[in-house]
Amino acid sequence: MAQVSTLPNALLKLHKLIMSDRRDVFSVYFFAIVGGLVSLVLPLGIQAILNFVLAVTLSTSVIILIVIVIGGVFFNGFVQIRQMQVIERIRQKIFTRYSLEFGYRIPQMNLEEMDNHYLPEVVNRFFDVVALAKSIEKVLVDIPTSIIQILLGLILLSFYHPVFIAFGAFVLILLMLLLRLTSNKGFVTSMEASDYKYKTAGWLQEIARCAKTFKYSKGSNFHIKNTDELITGYLGSRTSHFKILNTQYWSLVGFKVLIVATMLIAGTWLLLNQQINIGQFIASDIVIILIMNSVEKLIGTMDNVYESLTSIEKLSKIVDSQMEDTGNLSFGDGQNSIISFKNVGFVYPNGNVGLKNVSFDIGNDKLVCIRGESGSGRTTITRLLTGAYPHFTGNILINNIPINNYKLDELRKHTGIMFIGQDIFKGTILENLIMGNENITIDEITYLANKVGLTDFIIANKNGYDTELDPMGKKLSNYVIQDIKLMRALLGKPSLLLLEEPLQHLNEERKKMLMDYLKNESNATIVLISNNKLIQQEADIVLSLEDGTLV
Repeated sequence: MAQVSTLPNALLKLHKLIMSDRRDVFSVYFFAIVGGLVSLVLPLGIQAILNFVLAVTLSTSVIILIVIVIGGVFFNGFVQIRQMQVIERIRQKIFTRYSLEFGYRIPQMNLEEMDNHYLPEVVNRFFDVVALAKSIEKVLVDIPTSIIQILLGLILLSFYHPVFIAFGAFVLILLMLLLRLTSNKGFVTSMEASDYKYKTAGWLQEIARCAKTFKYSKGSNFHIKNTDELITGYLGSRTSHFKILNTQYWSLVGFKVLIVATMLIAGTWLLLNQQINIGQFIASDIVIILIMNSVEKLIGTMDNVYESLTSIEKLSKIVDSQMEDTGNLSFGDGQNSIISFKNVGFVYPNGNVGLKNVSFDIGNDKLVCIRGESGSGRTTITRLLTGAYPHFTGNILINNIPINNYKLDELRKHTGIMFIGQDIFKGTILENLIMGNENITIDEITYLANKVGLTDFIIANKNGYDTELDPMGKKLSNYVIQDIKLMRALLGKPSLLLLEEPLQHLNEERKKMLMDYLKNESNATIVLISNNKLIQQEADIVLSLEDGTLV
């Protein structure tokens, strides 16, 4: 997930985003060109009208010119409205695209990569979708419109007198030089400010998650000190960023002074020397004002450009993150689950050794207990069997096929998984149980609910299976949470079960009922992580691990 953020890379990503809606973007550019051309109707029309007025003639041509000018103003407004409609469509597409991309990619992300990050804090970058959708209007409308109006205005001025050609070239060179000298540093400081913004938001999120911990912290103000440090970092980087913007804004003032001074001095001199007439002088004044407003809009938009580029980079933390590697072979319904570990070794991304040359075989429909102390490597075995950690040494075979050859989504479709790290999500009890699998019948649900002891909890709620649960099982007992997680793993008749401490929350009667179900009714190969004596007595195979080694 670690990525180097540079201005060229961010510009390439922005270009890729824009080109994904090229049809709408081309419409925006078309309207910008049309709007730029129509905006010239005003100075040219006024020039023509003044020529008629100075000639003290009132004819049908003057009336037609007035109508054309008024029509041009109306049509220019119509073009701007059409631009707004297209931009709104692009905004909605951006929000939809990133929402679906986040929803799809988060569960598919590489666990080895995710282990180095606190994912909820990283996902906060989603809020940059709103910032991107807002700033993209300025990038797509104001920038091309301003550039087109500046170029068309300078071209029109060049027809009035050659002196304006040199003036136009000078303005363009200064503008390009300013943007080149300040853009890269502006992007860097914008990224720094954004980093501190998300660090601050992540820390506040952490305070909220551990509110009771900080409430009972013996009067410590650690949370305030840490917040203050993050705010100080944000303010420092934001101040540096504003200095870049301030330089650009002062340059804008300089541009205004330069343009106005040039027009007043050069225009007056040309008029006095009768090299241009009064109509051309007034028209050139209007064109200069249009150019000046366009330069002002272009420079004023730079903050939105930085915001767009920064948002693109932040969103890339998810949309460009490393996905799981998956194979091409299917894992069909009713398929056996014969497991073989051949000299398997594994080291976690943080350097901790999980397994050292572990070898064993598990036959189909066997119940296996893996025992050992915390950190012995027993959990690592079940994690590897999910396919989430592909970078191991040796080989892991399921039905004599390397596990990395299977399509991971199909392998997990036929694997019931219950790990301590899994959680309850915000939704109904039924949604937490079946996870959208419509093939699971209500008869299977009620039967297993009785086996694991969840029936009493269902009956106690008047909404039954439609009872809404809070995130992470808040307000639920640990027993109920464990029951839901266990049922979630058992539903759907999986051919492989990976269960971590499945009995620790059950009474003796329920333990025996569950073990009887697992051995005689599940028709699955079962791998249990537990030091429970009942499980060890009932297991077909018991594997003992110590420091990542099979004892």
